[in-house]
Amino acid sequence: MIGSLGVILQIAKDGFGMLLYYTVLSNLFVIFFLCYCLYREKRNIMENQYFYRLKGGVTMAITITFIVYHFLLSPFVKAEDFWNLRNFIVHYIVPIGFILDTLLVDIKKQYKWFDPLIWTIIPLLYFAFALLNGLVLKLAVPGAPDSPFPYYFINITKYGLLGVTKNSLFIFIGYIVFGYFLNLVKYFCGQSIVSSK
Repeated sequence: MIGSLGVILQIAKDGFGMLLYYTVLSNLFVIFFLCYCLYREKRNIMENQYFYRLKGGVTMAITITFIVYHFLLSPFVKAEDFWNLRNFIVHYIVPIGFILDTLLVDIKKQYKWFDPLIWTIIPLLYFAFALLNGLVLKLAVPGAPDSPFPYYFINITKYGLLGVTKNSLFIFIGYIVFGYFLNLVKYFCGQSIVSSK
């Protein structure tokens, strides 16, 4: 409900162009996944390894929203755009809440060694779409100084192919490293009761 409120507030303020932001899309991933969890609970479907591995991917998708926003974007955000409920929900409350849920509630030792590599599919698809929009589609991104690019670090017309490659590679490597860190943490943390397969 909180995640839905955050997305609704974002769209209500700036329109459906907000769906061009990775932030809003990753929050939607969380919302859809939690709806899927409710469906599984209603149908009494037991959780298994694949469920936790899928959740790990959603966790990584929302984690990058928190990390990139907090460290790369928030220093450039105006005070009135930072200190508001919608911003805190999509960039802090939903990401941190979902991360803590994964770390503390999920059963440990559920991931495979290659899962962090698979989890990169989501940001890579978004990156390709963001470049497509910036170079070809040119759909306006509300509130983005670098529109039609949603984020300054992928503005290929301003920073060139080399600059965007460096920026993206930095984030991509960090994403994989954090994915393996999550894999390692989950080897030790979480419920020790093994669910039915």
